[in-house]
Amino acid sequence: MNRLKLDRLYWNSRELREELYYYFSFLIWPFGTTLAGLKNWDKSFSRNVFWLFCVFFGFTFVIAEAGGADSDRYATWLIEYAHSDMNLRELWSSFYSESSGYVDILQPLITFLVSRVTDNPTILFTLFGLIFGYFYSRNIWYILDRMESRIAPAIFIYILTFALLNPIWNINGFRMWTAAQIFLYGALRFLLEGKNKGLIWAFASVFVHFSFMFPVAALIIFYFLKNKINFYLGFFIVTSFIKELDLGIIRDSLSFLPGFLQPRVSGYTNLDYAEFRVDRIQLDNWYVQFSVVGIKWAVYAMALSIYFFFIKYIKQRQELLNLFSFSLLIYSFANIFSLVPSGGRMIIVANTFMFSFFVIFFSRYHENRNLTVLKTLTIPLLLLFCIVSLRTGMDYYGLMTIIGNPLLAVIYAEAVPLIEQIKEFL
Repeated sequence: MNRLKLDRLYWNSRELREELYYYFSFLIWPFGTTLAGLKNWDKSFSRNVFWLFCVFFGFTFVIAEAGGADSDRYATWLIEYAHSDMNLRELWSSFYSESSGYVDILQPLITFLVSRVTDNPTILFTLFGLIFGYFYSRNIWYILDRMESRIAPAIFIYILTFALLNPIWNINGFRMWTAAQIFLYGALRFLLEGKNKGLIWAFASVFVHFSFMFPVAALIIFYFLKNKINFYLGFFIVTSFIKELDLGIIRDSLSFLPGFLQPRVSGYTNLDYAEFRVDRIQLDNWYVQFSVVGIKWAVYAMALSIYFFFIKYIKQRQELLNLFSFSLLIYSFANIFSLVPSGGRMIIVANTFMFSFFVIFFSRYHENRNLTVLKTLTIPLLLLFCIVSLRTGMDYYGLMTIIGNPLLAVIYAEAVPLIEQIKEFL
């Protein structure tokens, strides 16, 4: 055996030992091991350590019992399924039925399958963490793997913002946000690598949440129009000035959709529901509302500056031009949908593409001084968003998620959010 083979075996065995050490450490302290894995993100197994933490997060997830949270409804459905005589054929026949209202397949199917074994919501949310965490971890590392420079402080804030746009605690709304991760997973591979199988993953998001028929429509438009960057920018700017839409006109314009979707369309375009959503937003603290506005300012400032001053660099890299073009297009769609109750969630979906582009672009042109100044100016706005997002997450996990491990979590079932524990301590 020659020297090269010996060296390869040595390094492979060394990396294997390190990987096994991480997995063993995870059983003792998942949170600490995950932080160490993030510090060494370039290790091949670091993404799997992060994925495992997403599973652990689901296992220790604190179900929100107030405010009509989705997680509370998921837990209720699990119990109802577990104590019913429904079989899989009956459930399957209810999909895309006007009587049932089931237009999302994945979550009801998973809930039903788990109910055949247990009525314990912990098991359900562990599985949610497993599925969501897979796509979440892969999307983060997909962006990291395409960076061409070290992670400078400014780029780190952009990466953190990208990760917190759709974080693991969004399993509280498993359908919408898992669909967002799956759509991003597929679309990025199509846009950056030209892989047509990425389109299959993107289309699959519709079966997780029906509203992703609109992002899929945007992807189809891009597929045929390609990189019409000037058109996309014009569309992006025009839709930014639309302040109000007649919900009745929107409802009528969507009348072509199949009958099983009409109840959802009517619900999302209902005037009473619109007023309810506005009232809910007004109840948020000022910093929550400003964090949403702040990240929008940052996106607009960065996107417009890149277009007007750096477009020649982008056109030299086909994959960057693809991603930037589609980011502008889907953000334009999101601007329109944001005027519909609950449609603002599409802005978050669009932002995941925008920040994917920003991170990759910054890593490749990090020496440009003008770009460095612009990045620095947006940092305070992004930091506020990150802080608010982390605070929101405290409603869905407790101290066990931070200091516990799988064994302790089995023995001690915790249902108190971390933010409540902090308030009691203070």
